[in-house]
Amino acid sequence: MKRCFIIAGGNFDGFFDEICENDLVITADKGFRYAEMEKIKIDYAIGDFDSTDRPDFKNIIALNPIKDFTDTVAAIRLAIDKGYREIIIYGGLGGRESHTISNIKTLLHFKKKGVNISLKARGKEIFVIDSNFSYKFNDKDFYVSIFALNEESILSIDGLAYELDSYKMSLDDSLGVSNQTKGCDFKISLDAGYLLIIFEDFSI
Repeated sequence: MKRCFIIAGGNFDGFFDEICENDLVITADKGFRYAEMEKIKIDYAIGDFDSTDRPDFKNIIALNPIKDFTDTVAAIRLAIDKGYREIIIYGGLGGRESHTISNIKTLLHFKKKGVNISLKARGKEIFVIDSNFSYKFNDKDFYVSIFALNEESILSIDGLAYELDSYKMSLDDSLGVSNQTKGCDFKISLDAGYLLIIFEDFSI
């Protein structure tokens, strides 16, 4: 499955994926400098470059700083235009809280359009699900937090430390915070709604 990696301009603490032949790399604003530091081959650079100098780069798309969307959203739209529906964003967490919240809302916005986006950083991953989700255990336990993104989501959890059966989770419900894996595969069954899923290492 081909993927697009977007390097955004938030806090950046490394790149933890392997880029394959059919993958695409887009940088958003200051993300260009992060990708250069990691020696990542960049396909496109996009942004208004209000937080860094405009790079001298062939495939650059310069945006007007007066706009109704973030540079990260512009990068996502470019990825979709290039035919990518699996997108992983680095540099989308930390920094300005307003941008972190905006990026999390963006996950839901594009999930409703059939585009799967995750936010990654060292020891954490954030994404949205709208159907059943299974995870195959990979030798390391971690926290799993689950939050509803609509007025009511009906879910069941099997294989985590705290399990649920057809639980109605409301938008203001914090019950799903800091669940834990327990050395085995787990499954989240979703009958209705959208869920925000957060994986975090125990060290965070």
